[in-house]
Amino acid sequence: MKDYSNYHGLNDHEKLTHDGLLLLQKSLNGFEGYDALINDTVEAKVLMYQKWDANSETKKVIGHISDIVQGNILKIDGLNWLITTFPEDNKVYRKAEMKLCNALFPITSDKIPDLLRDENGNLIRDDYGRPIPIESGGEKKLEPCVVETRPALSQQTEQIRLPEDKILVTLRYQESKSLQINSEFDMYNSRFRIIFTDFSKVINGVGVMTLTGERLVN
Repeated sequence: MKDYSNYHGLNDHEKLTHDGLLLLQKSLNGFEGYDALINDTVEAKVLMYQKWDANSETKKVIGHISDIVQGNILKIDGLNWLITTFPEDNKVYRKAEMKLCNALFPITSDKIPDLLRDENGNLIRDDYGRPIPIESGGEKKLEPCVVETRPALSQQTEQIRLPEDKILVTLRYQESKSLQINSEFDMYNSRFRIIFTDFSKVINGVGVMTLTGERLVN
């Protein structure tokens, strides 16, 4: 970071940005700062505040621009939080809303045709000199998500009540055949089928997606 102590030909915009970043970093390192692990890979500091019009499962989060991205999962004090809104950006920091993840959604990665190779990346061939086809992928993981079974807010901020046999699952956007319509999944000791997928909060492949699951009756 630049030292402006003896800098007289100062660009006002650059000075404001510099000072803003200093204040942000001071706040992040202060008493109100929280350690966060972003998407299980990046360590960061954030500020977390209670929303005046929401319960404790929805909070405001403030942090560096690169850290506050819609769809990011922040692990704070052992709990997972999903950033659900498009961030506000003042060119120094970003702030957004995040919701507490209350479940794990089972996702299977898509299988991709491949060829068998040795540890050095060279093709392994059969007795007739032909490459040996294999499939990679198919791994299963549990993705933190927000599950709603009670009243959910519509885009018009009016409360709508879900039928008892349906749930809403909001999670970080990703592509997988296991997230497509008619795919089935287990949640809360019940079997569900995806009947609708909402991608309205996905921009350029980044954001959150919401699945509507319908309970299957044996």
